[in-house]
Amino acid sequence: MNIGIVALSAVLLAGCQTSNAIKNASSDGMANMFTCDKIETTFDAYDKDKNSFPALQQITDMVGIDSSSFDSSNTASYFGMVKTGVNTALMLKGCAAI
Repeated sequence: MNIGIVALSAVLLAGCQTSNAIKNASSDGMANMFTCDKIETTFDAYDKDKNSFPALQQITDMVGIDSSSFDSSNTASYFGMVKTGVNTALMLKGCAAI
């Protein structure tokens, strides 16, 4: 009986670890799907028009930043955080920071 409980616990623990690994991988954001050039080009568009909320949403979606709670009337205020996120995504991909 104790062996059964241990085996069941091991299976459940492995399942939880797998689930957590998948969740963590998905929280890496979409940056893994995009090339460095695409991320840089999209950031450049946001950099040129820091007041464009659609540009902000596009780049945050690419690098895995949740912009759903951002104030759409003040998109320029997020520039520093977005740039840090973009540079982190680029460096993780082995690309030069902007």
